[in-house]
Amino acid sequence: MRGLKQDIQADLFKLRKTAFFWLHLVVPFLGIIIFFGYQKLTNYPADALTINYFQLLALIYPILAAWMTTILVDQEIEAGGGFFLLNASSKARVLFSKIILLLTPGVFSCLFIGLGYHLVLSQISSDYSLPLSLIFILTIVIWGSALFLYFFHLWLGFCFGRNVNFALAAVEFLLAALLLTGLGETIWFFFPCAWGIRLVPLVTTYFSGNTLEALPKIEMGLGSIISLTGIMLIFLFVWFSKWEGRGNEA
Repeated sequence: MRGLKQDIQADLFKLRKTAFFWLHLVVPFLGIIIFFGYQKLTNYPADALTINYFQLLALIYPILAAWMTTILVDQEIEAGGGFFLLNASSKARVLFSKIILLLTPGVFSCLFIGLGYHLVLSQISSDYSLPLSLIFILTIVIWGSALFLYFFHLWLGFCFGRNVNFALAAVEFLLAALLLTGLGETIWFFFPCAWGIRLVPLVTTYFSGNTLEALPKIEMGLGSIISLTGIMLIFLFVWFSKWEGRGNEA
């Protein structure tokens, strides 16, 4: 435990020189401002726009995950091609430290962008009626759906570098948008980039409409999240234990 604490402190010190933590504040703040401004300009129903707001967040999450993991990985690769990682006494502990630093700011950022938007609308918009409990659930759904993306893009960053990382994020972005249509009705469970964008309206329907019609799809989605995310996490640790580094130009 002491070694993990030291690894986290070392990573915190290195990340302080990057935009990593600032982005977790600036991006949610800008998201709240932009969507609230759009709602006021168009008079779009506040409840419906909030659902779209969470779906958009899920849609762009692959890009955000690629961005955050690139920052995290690059500060290691630029320090001698990952020399400190390769010579760490415990690769698993070092990787766990980085996962903690990805997920902890991520969940707080999700809470900020979700609950912050709710608080703004509930105070200013008269036609907004979604309960805080539902917003909290949707926020957790978005974050939970993104765990696979964090692990996947962390692997891409270490294995291939920023170019491949962002290229795959762009593909995921387009694929998620495609799977939101009828084409993804029966296959979205198998595509992590589509989990959040599909689960948001299903969860909203289940909790707001008092209907069980959405429950089977929600259960299928949660099953996919738990199983595939677990497999990806195990793969990441096994692969990282054998990682031998890569060049700065990767």
